[in-house]
Formats: sequence, structure tokens, C-alpha cells
Amino acid sequence: DKIPIVPSGACTSLEGHLAALRGGIGMNMREMNQVLEVNSDDMDVRAQAGVTRKQLNSYIRDTGLMFTVDPGADASLGGMASTRASGTNTVKYGGMRNNVLGTT
Repeated sequence: DKIPIVPSGACTSLEGHLAALRGGIGMNMREMNQVLEVNSDDMDVRAQAGVTRKQLNSYIRDTGLMFTVDPGADASLGGMASTRASGTNTVKYGGMRNNVLGTT
């Protein structure tokens, strides 16, 4: 039998994304919260799914980079990617689908 795994991040969602309605395992990604690489010349960052937007912006503050997706809550990058989050800066900088180059 296959058992579904439902990942969750910072649990800031109001939509109930963690609900495993048909059974399965809820897996919290909060401990996967490391920024792995910052390439300011290429204007990109590699980070784990549990990194929050505030944590990322604090980490890259001195590089001249900024993470512009701001859905209001201090959501995790994985959660924002899974919901294609947007926010107050989307018109100018785009939402998650415009800012994520890849996931692993």
C-alpha cells in the first residue's frame, strides 16, 4: 500500500493544507531551515523548504538582495512555493512562480 506524505512548513496557512483527509502522514519541514548558498552576482539563493521569508531576508540583507514575495505571514519558502504565494509586491516583482527557479 502507498501512504501519502503531506509536508507542512511554518503552519501559517488558514486553508488547512496539512489536513490528510484520506489518511497519511503529516511531515513538518520546519527543521529544514538552512540557507545553503547565496550567489549575489547571479541574484539567486539555494535554501531548504523550512526557511521563512523573514529568515531569508535577514540572511541576505548585506548582499544587496531581497526576497520580495510577502504574503503577510512569515511563511516558509516551501509553503509559499506549494501555494504559489503572492503578496503586496507581486505587481512589481512577481509571485513565487516567477521567483522560484527550481526545487529538489
